[in-house]
Amino acid sequence: MKKVVSKIMLSTLLLSSFSTAAYADNPIIKDKFTGDPAALVQGDKVYLYAGHDEASAGGNFYFMPEWVIYSSTDMENWKQEGSLSVKDTFSWAREDAAWASQVIERDGTFYWYVATNNKDGSGYCIGVATSQSPTEGFKDALGKPLITNQMTTSNISWDDIDPTVLVDDDGQGYLYWGNSYPYYAKLKPNMIELDGDIQKVTINNLKGGFTEAPWIHKRNGKYYLSFAHNWPEGLAYAMSESPTGPWEYKGMLMDPFTSDPNDKNNSNTSHQSIINFKGKSYIIYHTAALPTGSSYRRSVSIDRLYYNPDGTIKKVVPTSTGLDGEGQKLQSYSFLDRYIRHYNNDARIDPLDVLNISNFDARWQIVPGLANSGEEYVSIQSVNKPGFYLRHSNNDLALVKNDGTDLFKADATFKKVPGLSDPNWASFQSYNFPNLYIKQKDYLLKLEQVNTEGDKENATFKMSEANVKDVQLNIDSLTLQQNDESSLSAVVLPSSVLNQKVTFTSSDPNVVSISNSTYNPEDGKTTVTIAAKSPGKADIIATTDEGQFADSATITVEKQMPTTIKDLKISVNNRKVLIEGYLTQKKGTDVAVRVTAPNGKLDYLDQITTEDDGKFSYVFTLSNHAAGKYDVSLGAADFSEIVNTSFQYKPGPQNQ
Repeated sequence: MKKVVSKIMLSTLLLSSFSTAAYADNPIIKDKFTGDPAALVQGDKVYLYAGHDEASAGGNFYFMPEWVIYSSTDMENWKQEGSLSVKDTFSWAREDAAWASQVIERDGTFYWYVATNNKDGSGYCIGVATSQSPTEGFKDALGKPLITNQMTTSNISWDDIDPTVLVDDDGQGYLYWGNSYPYYAKLKPNMIELDGDIQKVTINNLKGGFTEAPWIHKRNGKYYLSFAHNWPEGLAYAMSESPTGPWEYKGMLMDPFTSDPNDKNNSNTSHQSIINFKGKSYIIYHTAALPTGSSYRRSVSIDRLYYNPDGTIKKVVPTSTGLDGEGQKLQSYSFLDRYIRHYNNDARIDPLDVLNISNFDARWQIVPGLANSGEEYVSIQSVNKPGFYLRHSNNDLALVKNDGTDLFKADATFKKVPGLSDPNWASFQSYNFPNLYIKQKDYLLKLEQVNTEGDKENATFKMSEANVKDVQLNIDSLTLQQNDESSLSAVVLPSSVLNQKVTFTSSDPNVVSISNSTYNPEDGKTTVTIAAKSPGKADIIATTDEGQFADSATITVEKQMPTTIKDLKISVNNRKVLIEGYLTQKKGTDVAVRVTAPNGKLDYLDQITTEDDGKFSYVFTLSNHAAGKYDVSLGAADFSEIVNTSFQYKPGPQNQ
């Protein structure tokens, strides 16, 4: 028996407006260069602290005279609250080294731990300032560094940087820091003195090397130490059951932005902050995405962070779209299985990669035109290479970093017009060469004239949403008998998304188990078979690989009732026999019948499958002409015993 409650399919598109101060797409701070972000959650507000990069364009080292403070109540709209000057706060520090920092609150006091450079030439060190406010009034708590370069054993002058702090549930405070070597020490309750010796952090099975930028956080009883990894820096992390270790390496959190440490268009460093705010997890990091951005002119960005069921962290792809931007895919009209993608900064049309379900290199953020922000003009920014746009040069299209010049803006701006081959699609006309269009030629993107029907087809593209917004199951609830099976399907929304992967889990596999899933690209459904194992209730949860959107259905399993036959009828007319009836509790069950003639010989044997309502029927002609009693036996796989009955046959055309 099965009871199904149908689900009404709903799809909601969330469009957020932009703040005038800072925007939810990346970078979130666009009016200045910022790096080494750290965030503090206080009730319904998040405070963001970052170093202010003031190096000149083309500069070859950091110039950071202050930290800046922002706040947000929704992670999307950010307001600058103030700043903290190195010179005005720490008299013993060089005024140009507002390096990585973190603010933490304890018992109403805010402690700002900072990395900076000692004036006495002894090297980089860690200081601490305190205030009763998260945004103002910070004063040097010690009048000297809390951690100096002489307190650790490394022979480099910059190993004592990048502080991160945790106050554990038992009230014990911990300070972690380091470059090349990770260190930690306990803090006294006053939070401005060490409580015991400095210890080195050991990360077991570390692949590659610890570089810098540790960040400590705790979730569901597990401790996470994320850090900058190798050079140029990516982000990696380790986990532990204790804040003092042992730590076990778990893998990469974010790939490096470049493989070339001298790349002038990307940041060769990484620095992260991980928080939970209003039930969602976020990673805050820096890139070089703004025009003229570099390793010394960085920009703070934010993306969602997701955990796997076992507590490990899903790898993060830095995006231009951030928390509320829209990613699009651009499908070729000429080759429907090909999409605009970038490869080694070449712009091409290629099939999607079935092994790379996210296909981030096929995602584009369509933004207002850099040279003309009118409604009909657009620029096309790579989602997974923030700050890089499709730009034409010598009639070729390539992915190029925005340098902020007027020429770049013009070369990277296009007029979006109805598709030249299909008005429901789109074509892209050059802003500064209006007689030329983006067109594919031998799978490469060119800027050329359109003269023939073939040219029009090659210059036509379909824009559709690439980012996952939701997932929906085909039912809300279902009642099964023990040992029954049923199918359950999920659809990722919108249907055009690139990553269709869905994972199914059961809240109680002992009640309801799940088979491996299958995906049908024709209807976009991912389907599993669920099996009722024992009486009870279990939720089947469908979760998207991208975004971890989830939907659930409640499955009730009832105790299996014996399967019996009801309304059994047998009629005979001139040797033609009809046997019909219903099985209780079952549909799609094989029912076998055996008919034995009066002389004891087999007259008829067959097997059929019951219909949805459990009905079965046999129509056959007796092979034996003898009058008398014909024995009938009916059986099914889960019958406790065979059902036996009989009918009388008399030759002649009468009904019996």
